[in-house]
Amino acid sequence: MQIKSYKQIYLLLAFTVATIVAYFWFIKSPYFDDLQTWASAHFWLFISLLVLIKIAGIVWPPINGGLLTLGAIPVVGWLPAYLADLTGSTIGSSIAFFIARKWGLDFMRKIFDASTIARVQRVKIRPNREFEAVFVSRLLGGTLLELLSYGAGLIGIRFKNYLPASILSHIVIGVPLYYFANGIISGRNVLINFVLVFILMMLFFFARKRYVDLGVF
Repeated sequence: MQIKSYKQIYLLLAFTVATIVAYFWFIKSPYFDDLQTWASAHFWLFISLLVLIKIAGIVWPPINGGLLTLGAIPVVGWLPAYLADLTGSTIGSSIAFFIARKWGLDFMRKIFDASTIARVQRVKIRPNREFEAVFVSRLLGGTLLELLSYGAGLIGIRFKNYLPASILSHIVIGVPLYYFANGIISGRNVLINFVLVFILMMLFFFARKRYVDLGVF
């Protein structure tokens, strides 16, 4: 995915790095215990905030909601954090899908550059392959998630195929990722879990190079 300008790329990278640094500082600070106490007392409010941030991150890519839901693992546990990510991703992706369906290129030009949009427009999917195409693309897409959401709406993929394929792909990659990340954050078998996460990420990275770069939706 290419964001429309280098300024936006730099802002995205800066926000990501700042979020990671702030996170590791925060979990070592006395404020972390206060957050855990507050989240325990206001569990559903905390989960709702995570979901809203994740939605915003899908609709407007410079916001990285995925880092914050991963960061919530030591606060609420890996399963609630993952479910918040799944819920936010499903809602946010659906919103992006219908934004592209309704406003199309006018909105996408505000986020993505011309070459990326042109690449999306060249994609052609047979009706009987929509579920498979969406599943593979979102499973292997990584940071292309936002583009895939908008692109699916732009090229006319049917929502009845898009939604279940999106949810299934999220479960396949998200559950092991959050489970292993929980092991790393909690300090249990850190090296083993880190290696497993690294291997998982590399497998999807090289698979993405083979499938996503071919323009498969």
